Amino acid sequence: MPLTYEQIVRVCKQINEKHMPNGQAFVDAVDTWLERYEGENGKEFMFLAFKQLLFLVDEHIQTIERKVNIHPTCAEGCAYCCYFPIITTRAEAKWIKMKIAELPKKEQERLDQHIQWYGEHYADKIKRVNVLDFTEDRRFKETYMKEQLPCIFLNQETNACLIYEVRPMPCRTYLNYCSPNVCAESYMPDEPFSYEFLYEFYIEALHDLIQTLVYEGEDIGIDYPDDLFDMDYLFRFFIDEKK
Repeated sequence: MPLTYEQIVRVCKQINEKHMPNGQAFVDAVDTWLERYEGENGKEFMFLAFKQLLFLVDEHIQTIERKVNIHPTCAEGCAYCCYFPIITTRAEAKWIKMKIAELPKKEQERLDQHIQWYGEHYADKIKRVNVLDFTEDRRFKETYMKEQLPCIFLNQETNACLIYEVRPMPCRTYLNYCSPNVCAESYMPDEPFSYEFLYEFYIEALHDLIQTLVYEGEDIGIDYPDDLFDMDYLFRFFIDEKK
């Protein structure tokens, strides 16, 4: 049953007081993966670790949900949040590209065509949101949402994510437990809950993994530290490089 706003506020307080993770599971995961690493392909190892860290984030969210007995009202085909600005690092964009490279050739071609269409079809909207400084403008999300620019990886015919397995952290940590109508009625609803506190554990785990491998002279397929600090709108890492 959907929660009311007042109920979700109480749940948030309960989570903050009793169920906040300490990040140890991420530390343990990194230690375990590094112990098993025997000098195999560094690029593939980091790509696999990236996916496993995303899954670990999902597991933490599901654990918290069980503890406070809440269930998302987000449903397949609901894509209101897919119009939020999605900000990622260049490293994450590179790993998403590795995921795309795993797809059958026909799917890769369809994605390439979709990305090209997206850049052309939304050229005016992209031009307007490109000037929004997400590091300085406190209202950039609201301005961005008013443009109703969909995520570059949203299939607008099905409202499905084209890269669901490796969808970025903002997509995984934003969930609604109240009526789905709140997302339909407002660009910036108060009710949805963000597990953004998990980002710190996730990014620190990536740092630890990357630093260890780089110091050992491994080629991990990204430029460190630049790629892990270079943050931008997700679409820019794909549209700009198509020019």
